[in-house]
Amino acid sequence: MKKVYWLCAVAIGALSTHAQAQAQADPAATESTVEEVIVTGIRASLRSSATIKRNASQIVDAVSAEDVGKFPDVNIADSLQRVTGVAIDRNGGEGQFITVRGLGPQFNTVLVNGRVMATDNPGREFSFDVLSPNMIQRTDIFKSSVPQLQEGGIGATVNIITAKPLDGKSGAHLTLSAGGMYDTLRSKASPDLAGVASFTNQDKTFGAVVSASYTNRYSQSDQFIIHGWLPGAQGLINGSATSTGLGPSSLINSPSNIFTPRDSTFNRYLENRERLNVASTVQAALSERLLLTVDGLYSKFNVNNTGRTFGAFYTPRFIGLTTNSNNTVVGFNRPGSQFLAANPALTDPSLADQRVTLSQNDNYASYANRFTNSYQVGANLKWSVTDALDLKLDVSTTEAKNRTPNAFVVVGSLAQTSPRWDLGAGADMPILTNLGPITNPALMRAHYTSIGEGKVRDRGSEFHLDGEYRNPDDGVFRSVLFGVAYNQRHKVRSNADNSDTVCTYCGYDIPIPTALLSAYTMSDWLPNASGSDKAPVNFLTYDPKAIIAYLSQPAILAAARQGRTAAQQAAVAATQLALPGGPFGLRDRPGQLLDVEEEVLAAYLNIGLGGSRWSGNVGLRFADTAVLSKGFGQAILAISVNPGDDNLNFTFANPAAVSVRNHYKNLLPSANFRYDLTDNMLLRAAASQTVTRPTLTDLGVDNSYTGRITAAVSSGGNPGLRPFKSANYDLSYEWYLSDVSYVSVTGFHKKFSDFLEAQTLPVPIGQFTFQDTRTRNGATGSVTGLEVGGQLSADQWASGFLGGFGVAGNYTYVSSNAKRATSTNNSCGYNGLSPHSANGSVFYQKYGVQARMSYNWRSAFLRTCFSDYGQPENRRAYGQLDFSASYDVTPAIQVYVQGVNLTNEYIYDYSVLQERVKNIQDTGSRYTFGVRASF
Repeated sequence: MKKVYWLCAVAIGALSTHAQAQAQADPAATESTVEEVIVTGIRASLRSSATIKRNASQIVDAVSAEDVGKFPDVNIADSLQRVTGVAIDRNGGEGQFITVRGLGPQFNTVLVNGRVMATDNPGREFSFDVLSPNMIQRTDIFKSSVPQLQEGGIGATVNIITAKPLDGKSGAHLTLSAGGMYDTLRSKASPDLAGVASFTNQDKTFGAVVSASYTNRYSQSDQFIIHGWLPGAQGLINGSATSTGLGPSSLINSPSNIFTPRDSTFNRYLENRERLNVASTVQAALSERLLLTVDGLYSKFNVNNTGRTFGAFYTPRFIGLTTNSNNTVVGFNRPGSQFLAANPALTDPSLADQRVTLSQNDNYASYANRFTNSYQVGANLKWSVTDALDLKLDVSTTEAKNRTPNAFVVVGSLAQTSPRWDLGAGADMPILTNLGPITNPALMRAHYTSIGEGKVRDRGSEFHLDGEYRNPDDGVFRSVLFGVAYNQRHKVRSNADNSDTVCTYCGYDIPIPTALLSAYTMSDWLPNASGSDKAPVNFLTYDPKAIIAYLSQPAILAAARQGRTAAQQAAVAATQLALPGGPFGLRDRPGQLLDVEEEVLAAYLNIGLGGSRWSGNVGLRFADTAVLSKGFGQAILAISVNPGDDNLNFTFANPAAVSVRNHYKNLLPSANFRYDLTDNMLLRAAASQTVTRPTLTDLGVDNSYTGRITAAVSSGGNPGLRPFKSANYDLSYEWYLSDVSYVSVTGFHKKFSDFLEAQTLPVPIGQFTFQDTRTRNGATGSVTGLEVGGQLSADQWASGFLGGFGVAGNYTYVSSNAKRATSTNNSCGYNGLSPHSANGSVFYQKYGVQARMSYNWRSAFLRTCFSDYGQPENRRAYGQLDFSASYDVTPAIQVYVQGVNLTNEYIYDYSVLQERVKNIQDTGSRYTFGVRASF
């Protein structure tokens, strides 16, 4: 990968030299090129962003398009990560969510043209990957609050602004781009097409703009995953893998303070991401004082994901288990059939739950798809009643739907040998040995078979009436902003699956025809992670639908297994066949239904003040929120375990309708102050109170139960959640060296109460204790930080070739303290908060060449305080190098290339200590290339 980006750099240097030579040969061309640079390109984008920041009435950053239909990156979130204090979370290598000042996506409000857009996510979190950047004109990141902004953004409020025709040039214009995307892991190119067409009449009284884009990306993700480390005592066998004649006295327990891996899985996921976006805006000046704007946006985003995995699931008892000084398990064997044959007393039925079970070698085949449609349509009527008074009426509606069909099928074998698991000191991943003949198809048996389909529908509507009065007199009182708003949102999530029959074949009793199986090899799997050279990358695979079809046959369903005779199993099979769709049919799960309606009525007043060198605003926003959560409750009647298996099976009571209401009011004051120290230096101060409402799907009455004897887990909603509150204080210094260059330093402090986060607590149900994970109000505390950022263009003091260079960068430091309602995990801080994050960019723009090399880095951070089995999950420090370049072949035609994650960095997640690895992920590098033409 290093060769790739060095070649890119050399190519851009050559293009620059060629263009410079042409300009020197033709001075008129030099003058023309410089003039073009002033109005478009990297510098134009940076200048626009600096102007917005400088003139704002609050603390704000912005990212602006470099030209019509040309946002700085192929993903909106990738551009936002270069904003001071912003970090992003990626999905499949693409930016999906943002974190601002250490506060995750659920604590940031994202608006499109000033309105909430429905999302296919379970909560309020906005997925930036559903929108193409080609339709975006600007994105503003508001870090301090003003009353006219919708409440909800404790971290920040982000407003994505699409192109407006009356803001552009008159006449007809068309911009087209055609190119491709190439993912290095998949080694497959895919189309990337976009276009923007606009028309504005000469008088600028009417205009329309339409943009569209289409991508169809093929990608790959390679992962090693451990689904949690079990805390506490584990059952052991006091012996070795070669022991013989062991009896019940060898069955002992480990110390109670150790941490044992739940499993080890070696995964490859192939994805196809198809995205179609269309956006349009029409503006008409109905009179000299009436402006009508109607805009709409549509997004279709489909993700097809198929996975192939070799996995080993670990349950007690363990042989020869060893730990290191941190009580992390670093080695053990699990019994195979040869071991039990040499120690038959360990399988005595009288031992009941203490009897020893065989280790298992599993092949997983899965698909997990995401089919999404979303839109937003709005109309805005601005009436300039007088020269001093404006009124605006804004009405909009939005909807998002998704469907997530999925299947997870396990075909495997009980181990013949006694598999070994070893985690070396400093190793990235453990090494599995002594697995036995894992590629022999004759050994394969049916085990776990799960299918499902989730659906989400999110609908919303908004009505805003806003006014602005500007005082024509020169005095301290400058303006007043006022308005009322009504927002309504309704989110429904449902699930259908075969969770009552996933263990129809658990126990490895029924052979799978070898014709349904084939060899599978994961070549070049995680080559930069230590231990990957010894990973079991050769195993077996199959079509999960073909396996399900085979297992659905009545004769196979009736075959004796799981300790049942043929007659007994035939009766069970008859019952399963009578289920809707049979054992592998989709059946609605009423207890998992989520149906939440939210209504918010708000009003605000903001008074603008000012003097000769100062300005400010003081205001208040009032919000009245009513929530209705509906669904069904289903009590657990019985929990059972099939012979020879440890999966929990549930019998539920008939569903009963449940509804819960929640109602609260918030009064949110804010103040922003600006003082001009000189013509180029200014100070800002801000104070406010803000709230973030619980994410909608956290407010459900739903419950879900699953697990094994040693790991019973549950989850669900919490309709009584209170909003998360924050008191915010900011102090900023900004120094503008030119219309492009500036330096800024900002300190901030946020004091929290009723912090919302997922917590895992023990809940006894029957004879089992479930680890119950759901969002709770559980913390108070604060976040304090410092942001330093700036950008500098060399053309202020250099000319010629050197004048084309510039730099931009920022650094953010954040510290926090948290006090949780529970006595544990008070030291693990807040989710998503990196103490240190930084971004640096070097750019060049001259002689028709534009190029940028950017490096984004964030230090290790807490992903969630309460992850698997109640343990914190962290992510290692991560840095990523990106590159973009273009060359103007003619004033109307441009060729371009962009590279993401050029050095192919991996994501590493761990539980508490880095040695307790949970996830190593490689999504490879991605390149976008093509040609853009303007007419």
